[in-house]
Amino acid sequence: MIQLFLLKPDFPDERLSLPGQTYYCPDCARIEGILHYYPFLRDRMEVIYVDFPRPRGPLAALLGPMHQNCPALVFSPEDDPWPLSGQFTYAGGRHFTNDTMVIARFFGEKWGVSLPHP
Repeated sequence: MIQLFLLKPDFPDERLSLPGQTYYCPDCARIEGILHYYPFLRDRMEVIYVDFPRPRGPLAALLGPMHQNCPALVFSPEDDPWPLSGQFTYAGGRHFTNDTMVIARFFGEKWGVSLPHP
């Protein structure tokens, strides 16, 4: 099963702001936009929303504490990220990527949605 990890929006980051200020992840928002354009993609994978603070529970459990960035497209051990296999990282026995352009291209190459304009 392919899993897509995205940060929940409206999170605080005390390192950056005044109390009460919230943020969203621009890269996660870009992937959310693709999911909005092509809602059937949600049926092709499990979309998991994680909180901003680390450790990011299920993502850290799969890939280890060094690989908790979002968005993250993660493959189960038996899945191959073909046709973009060479552009994925390997950790915790799984292929994954945090690169939004690779994720977008994977959606297009694997499931036939439009490719991002270069």
